[in-house]
Amino acid sequence: VGTMNAVNFVDGLDGLAGGVVLIGSVAFFLFSYQLADANGETLAITAAMLCAAIVGACIGFLPHNFFPARIFMGDSGSMLVGLMLSAAAVTATTNTDPQAFNDGLVALPLVLPLIIPISVLAIPFVDLVLAVIRRVSRGQSPFAPDKRHLHHRLLALGHSHRRAVLLLYFWSALLAF
Repeated sequence: VGTMNAVNFVDGLDGLAGGVVLIGSVAFFLFSYQLADANGETLAITAAMLCAAIVGACIGFLPHNFFPARIFMGDSGSMLVGLMLSAAAVTATTNTDPQAFNDGLVALPLVLPLIIPISVLAIPFVDLVLAVIRRVSRGQSPFAPDKRHLHHRLLALGHSHRRAVLLLYFWSALLAF
């Protein structure tokens, strides 16, 4: 639910949500593919296949959604890609023994499939947390709209629409990879 809402909240500029999810999906695909290879599993694990599907969908969608957009993702699209990315993260941990999590730092590789999607989508998660804190502190619903998201702030600083989106792509890629 958090990933779905984070992607939905970042869907405020043309091409932003699709590009950030594309970057995150490529990074998580590489991680899950290497995880399967290191564990001697088939390389076509569910997490990698879900990420590949998201990458394909975003690559097909972005040319029509980048500024100026001709089609829009909307809430249903942003929540779908958020759900799929979360499903990829959850399926990456299905073959692990829950008792292995009790070993402290030895369990770090088991926790990484849960930490990686959060870091891959760090920009949307930061935007989500800031929006919820900002709105609740003003006595508003966390889902009340406002113009204080990270992308709106970049526009207010004087960046063009394209530059704001490309800056957020850069930061997303930097954190994801």
